[in-house]
Amino acid sequence: MNRFPLTKFQKLMELLTWLLAAATFIGTIFRWRTLPEVMAIHYDEYGVANDWGGRWTVFILPVLLVVCCGIVSFCERLELRQMNLPFRANMEREWYVLRAIRDALCVLNLEIALLFAVLQVFTLTALNQPVWFLWCMLGISATTLVFGVWRAWNCNQGTL
Repeated sequence: MNRFPLTKFQKLMELLTWLLAAATFIGTIFRWRTLPEVMAIHYDEYGVANDWGGRWTVFILPVLLVVCCGIVSFCERLELRQMNLPFRANMEREWYVLRAIRDALCVLNLEIALLFAVLQVFTLTALNQPVWFLWCMLGISATTLVFGVWRAWNCNQGTL
């Protein structure tokens, strides 16, 4: 049993994540009949299609989205002592450290869902996927993780 339930912010982020995942699945199902039998599934750095697959491959991203978000949602519910942190946790400040980590994980989960949803839109509409978009999303996600660990470390020290 988790001694510290999720906050309202964390529950909201989780709800938005799963709504986005559901919308991705529903959008894929609605678009299914209009897809060609063979379609581009991978693009090179210049936006040119270099791999092809059947239309059933459009369900790979939504399934990966659910798996990734499920793993992060599971990690959000871990206790502090179950986490592998890059610092020794001060158990007197457990709630503050755990909240900082959970906030970062909830935001990261929503960012993952957004990334997969946008990639799915590019796939379903046969638009060229801009390379800069992936780098921007990776940068934003890395910043979220670094900020979350920094905030947790400062909460652990008692400076936040």
